[in-house]
Amino acid sequence: MNIGKKEINRYIYDGNVLLHEFAYAISEKPKPIADDVGRLSFDKEEPTTNLITWVFDEGTFISSAKITSEGTFSIISDYLGTPILSFDEKGNKVWERELDIYGNVRKGDNHFIPFLYQRQYYDQETGLAYNRFRYYKPDSGTYISQDPVGLAGGMPNMYSYVRNSNAYIDKFGLYSDLLGSGMGHHLMPRSIAKSLGIADLSPNHAIAWYPNNGVGTADLHKQMHRNLIDEGIPFHGSKFKGTSDEFFEAAKKAYKDMDTKGFMKIPGTDNKLLKNVTPLEGLEKLQDLHKKGKIPCK
Repeated sequence: MNIGKKEINRYIYDGNVLLHEFAYAISEKPKPIADDVGRLSFDKEEPTTNLITWVFDEGTFISSAKITSEGTFSIISDYLGTPILSFDEKGNKVWERELDIYGNVRKGDNHFIPFLYQRQYYDQETGLAYNRFRYYKPDSGTYISQDPVGLAGGMPNMYSYVRNSNAYIDKFGLYSDLLGSGMGHHLMPRSIAKSLGIADLSPNHAIAWYPNNGVGTADLHKQMHRNLIDEGIPFHGSKFKGTSDEFFEAAKKAYKDMDTKGFMKIPGTDNKLLKNVTPLEGLEKLQDLHKKGKIPCK
């Protein structure tokens, strides 16, 4: 309910996907009534004259169309799933927008299409974007609450969005997908490598593991970090007191039940150094390369 505008806003979801939204004046709100035996009903249906229906690409949060009483409008998104253009049924451009790296509008507006980064719905009044489990603030490029999964989210700043908004997205306000264009998952966390003095595995561009299909892998990404923590490997490398051999043995236990196949490469490159390997298989190869002093680096 929007008290400031004396308006009621309704949002109808299919799971995590927004299907419909509509709004009407509080004065039009249906009133509850009771019959002779006390059964409750309403004196009328909610008015839906300004109903908006959103269409998304199957299995994603990438919006592809907006349907209203005024017509159907196609939505064009960039490589991250961020809406940038919209056209009417005659092919006329009706909306265009450009965002900066934090999600602030550089050109255009958020009125016609309210979605910012994939899975973020922008609220004009609050200036915040609904990102499922948290609210995102474009002005600062951060969330307004801590990550519910804590340090298992892999970020030392629990209010931060993603490491690189040009490569990553965070659909739920929890964790990002392991896309080939991003940083991947460092099988030995970089902070651990730094504390152990393994220079080739400590920088951002150290060799990393990627699933063959990175779409929808946020939960997998979170679980990999969670499993490491459960095996006694802290997120902050300064708190790790073991040796490299002790790390590898603990990490093998963390990754042993993960059967997702993927590849290993140096972030920012296209050359797959290892193909079709699980996290455990990738880790074992990494351990072998470490022993031989042949870890590939940029």
